[in-house]
Amino acid sequence: MMHQKIEHSIAALFARTAHGITPGLEVTAALLEKLGNPHKNLKCIHVAGTNGKGSVCAMIESVLRASGFKTGLYTSPHLFRFNERFRINGRDIADPVLEQLIADVETAAQTLDTRPATFFEIATAMAFEYFRREKTDYAVIETGMGGRWDATNVIQPVLSVITRIDFDHAEYLGADIEKIAWEKAGIIKSGAPVICGPMPVEAEAVIYNEAVEKKVPILGSAEAAFFQCLERRRDDQLVNIEASGHDYHNIRLPLAGSFQLENCGIAVAALEDLADVENIRLQMKRGLEAVKWPGRFQLLQAKPPVLYDGAHNVCGARALFQTLEETFPTFGNGFFFSFMKDKDVEGILKTLKPAVEKAWAFTLPGDRAMKADEIAEAGKRIGLGITPVETPQPVLDWLDAGKKRLVCFTGSLYLPGELKKHGFFK
Repeated sequence: MMHQKIEHSIAALFARTAHGITPGLEVTAALLEKLGNPHKNLKCIHVAGTNGKGSVCAMIESVLRASGFKTGLYTSPHLFRFNERFRINGRDIADPVLEQLIADVETAAQTLDTRPATFFEIATAMAFEYFRREKTDYAVIETGMGGRWDATNVIQPVLSVITRIDFDHAEYLGADIEKIAWEKAGIIKSGAPVICGPMPVEAEAVIYNEAVEKKVPILGSAEAAFFQCLERRRDDQLVNIEASGHDYHNIRLPLAGSFQLENCGIAVAALEDLADVENIRLQMKRGLEAVKWPGRFQLLQAKPPVLYDGAHNVCGARALFQTLEETFPTFGNGFFFSFMKDKDVEGILKTLKPAVEKAWAFTLPGDRAMKADEIAEAGKRIGLGITPVETPQPVLDWLDAGKKRLVCFTGSLYLPGELKKHGFFK
């Protein structure tokens, strides 16, 4: 359990608002300058994209760690504890270390001549400082929301990776796919090769154009890594992979869903490129088989099936729909929805509607959360009946009352914290 002092420090950090902030890297750069520019001493792999970037980061980190390197991993958001965002060799930062880190970076932030640093700018500076102190061999850095103006984009990476691009955060990143791709392509830097995941052709064109302008080699993961799925199960899959002339046989990837094969392809292509650039040897099979990335088509209970999936945009909802069809083709699906207000809720509900037998909505804590009644209203507009509830109990009652039923909790990465209070996520 966290003691009160650190809870207070984290609460104060979250209270820093991003309201009215104009895009720019000046504040992050100024803050890092105060800390002695820790990011300049790190070898970073930088990952942007709309969907799959967390999974790709987790796979890259796991392989690097299995290969004997000391790794840092910075991702967001967290599922349960703020500590999860900062990992060394797969371990969350310890409370006392986190407390000291917050204090040190907040102290530096007080002396800035710029506007106040946002929550994400401080958290990002903390990650770089922590990884410098820990002398990581490689730091895997996930962007927050965008790319070009994302606080993480102060780094000069050894490799840039862009996963599938689709619509999300339209009010910040733009409402057309080219604009979103332009934002993500901002992580491409001269001197660092790029791996590009499968995506709409309009987005791909923007990214390839940026790579040409920066005169860096770019490789599509679909051309670089080839998969054969030998067996698909509810919580893992057995695959053969061929990449850069290397064959990896019978890999038991402990992540379910064909969308994870796409993510795995991006990670493998990135790792093969990194091995060439850095002249290192990698334990690909061992690393992929050891990867842990909860919250993505995760089976919380086998009989009857209870799942959680962090689908919070239309692209994620499509992947969830497809994975349910592949994995549980004969089941009646009950959905328990929770959303943040800034999401395309109607779009997500419309995508999942053909899979829904019964649906409920729940209000998450916090100002950004959409009320259960509003979710039900959004369902009504597209002809989907959704019942607002205050606990998951009615969902479990429905599950127990029939055969061949499953329940899927989805819609927000902030939901697992609430589910844990109700006994899920042991």
